[in-house]
Amino acid sequence: MEEISSLDIYDEFREEIQAIFRSRLLTQMLVALGSGAKSLSDLRDITGSSSQALIPKIRQLESAHYIESERGDYVLTPLGRIVEPEIERLVTLMGVLQRHRDFWTQHDIESIPAEMLKEIGDLYSSEVVRDVEENIFAVYTTFLNLLQNAKWIHAVSSIMSPAHAEAMMGTVRHGKSVELVISADLADTLIADPYSTMLRSLEDCHDFRIYVSPVPVRLGMTVTDSCLSLGLYKRGTDAYDTSVDLISFDATANAWGERLFQYYRQVSEPLVYDP
Repeated sequence: MEEISSLDIYDEFREEIQAIFRSRLLTQMLVALGSGAKSLSDLRDITGSSSQALIPKIRQLESAHYIESERGDYVLTPLGRIVEPEIERLVTLMGVLQRHRDFWTQHDIESIPAEMLKEIGDLYSSEVVRDVEENIFAVYTTFLNLLQNAKWIHAVSSIMSPAHAEAMMGTVRHGKSVELVISADLADTLIADPYSTMLRSLEDCHDFRIYVSPVPVRLGMTVTDSCLSLGLYKRGTDAYDTSVDLISFDATANAWGERLFQYYRQVSEPLVYDP
C-alpha cells in the first residue's frame, strides 16, 4: 500500500483545515469550550463579538460536529474534544516561540531533546533575563537568588565556573538536596583541581549527588520546587551563552524542567572520582 503523506492529506482536506484557523471566532470558541460549557453570553464576553457575528460561526462548528448545544449551553462534541487540544497546543506553541523569538532563534534549541521540544509550549509563562550594561551580573544574580530560595535543586549542565561551584556548595552545606547531571566533558573537569577539592569537602553531605550523562549535554538548566532557569549555547557555535537565561516561576514550566532533568537522570551514572 502506498504511503500517504501529510501533504496529501492536507491537499484533500485543506478547506476543512484552513476553516478553523482562518476565522478568529472559530478558533476562539473552540479553545474557550476546551475548558467547559459556555453560554452564548459567555462566548460574547470571551470573543468581544455580538450574537449576530457568533451565531453563524456556531452553526458552522455544529455542522462540522465539533460543538453542540446542551441544556442551553455550548459544549464540545467527542470529535471536538479530540480536535481542540491540538489547536490549543499549536496556539500555545506559536505563542511561546513568538513571545521570546530572539531567545529561540539565537540559541541552539536542538540541544533540547525532541520529545521535550514537542512540549515547549509549557514555557509560555517565562521571562528572559539578560546581562545589560546597567546590570552586567543580572543572570548570575538571578541564579544565586534561585539557589537561596530553593528547597531542592535538580540541574543539568555542560559548563561550570568556580563561582557557580561555590554557590552550589553553599546550597549543599545548608542542607538542601542537590542532584546534578553533567556532560562527560564536564566530568573530566570536575575530577581535577580546583573542583576535586570542592567535591572532597562535601563527602559527608548525603543529599548531594552528581551523575554523568552518556547523552551529549549542550545546555544549562536548573529546576527547583518553585523556579526554572534555562540557558543554551549560541546557535552555530560551541560557546555557551552566559549572558541570557529563560526564567519561569510557573508550575507548568517547572514541571517541564523536571521532565527534562529526569530525561538525563534516568540514563546517567554516578560520578566516580578519587576522594
